[in-house]
Amino acid sequence: MKLNKDIAMTVVCFILGLTLAAQFRSVYSNKKLAEEELKTRNELYKLLAEEREINKNLMARNQELNKEVEAFKNDSSNLEKIREALNADILRMKILAGLVDVKGRGVIITIDNNGPSLVEAENILDVINDLRASDAQAISVNDERIVAMSEVREAGAYIMINGKRMTPPYVIKAIGDPEKKLEPALKMIGGVLDRLEHSYSLKVDFKKSDEIIIPKVADDGSVLKYDKLTPVESN
Repeated sequence: MKLNKDIAMTVVCFILGLTLAAQFRSVYSNKKLAEEELKTRNELYKLLAEEREINKNLMARNQELNKEVEAFKNDSSNLEKIREALNADILRMKILAGLVDVKGRGVIITIDNNGPSLVEAENILDVINDLRASDAQAISVNDERIVAMSEVREAGAYIMINGKRMTPPYVIKAIGDPEKKLEPALKMIGGVLDRLEHSYSLKVDFKKSDEIIIPKVADDGSVLKYDKLTPVESN
């Protein structure tokens, strides 16, 4: 009888132990779950606060940009200034490329044959090079604009300039500072005009002018060749 009571007490204690263990695990699990939920909630609050700050900054920047756009729309003079600046840049590029007629102060040099002494392409090139070295800003030979891609070469009894046959006299015009740059460089003793006159026995005439007109170069592909060129895009 006593044995049966001991067995019953053992079974009851075992069941009670299992119940207590299950309750402990449940309490621990609920506590961990609550801690995780609290941690997740805090992280979400933190992320929400960060997003609100980012949104606040974006709204402020958006308002600034809207004000700038409105100010730009309302100030039509800005558009006109931009247009004028672009047109000025385009005109400057055309002048540098020789694509527009130009005028200004400068010098006119005329070179002609003198009996058996004939003007050669080398003589023309010598004058052009000295003019360039003397800061001439525009040059022409017999009204053919000289640019970086111009050709000056012998072709039998002719001199070819920009693909056109030229015969003497050769009238070279240059726009620049005649007093301080062009005349001193060209007319110096032993300079290019002195050599043409005394070493090559050619007829040479030099004069300054307050208004020289130099025409634009032909843009028909005969002088300016760029159909094989492709711009390189920068990264």
